[in-house]
Amino acid sequence: MSRLRQGILVGFVLSLLIVLLIALDVGGERRRQVSRHIRELRKALPGVEQLKQSVQQATTKTRETRRNLGKHMQESASKLARHTQ
Repeated sequence: MSRLRQGILVGFVLSLLIVLLIALDVGGERRRQVSRHIRELRKALPGVEQLKQSVQQATTKTRETRRNLGKHMQESASKLARHTQ
């Protein structure tokens, strides 16, 4: 094998090794970034107790709104009945 071909082959193998090392390093950095983002998202999410409390508050407000709407409908029906008589 000529020295030129040996040089090309050695250069090619070294280039492949360098590209592989860079790719592995970039992949490792990417994994670290993704892990960091996942941890940040988990911290930003509310806890189970906070979610339960929010659901209870929403349920209470819904019941109050339903009661108020029922009262307004009864009042409106009464007014309409008085006006039609």
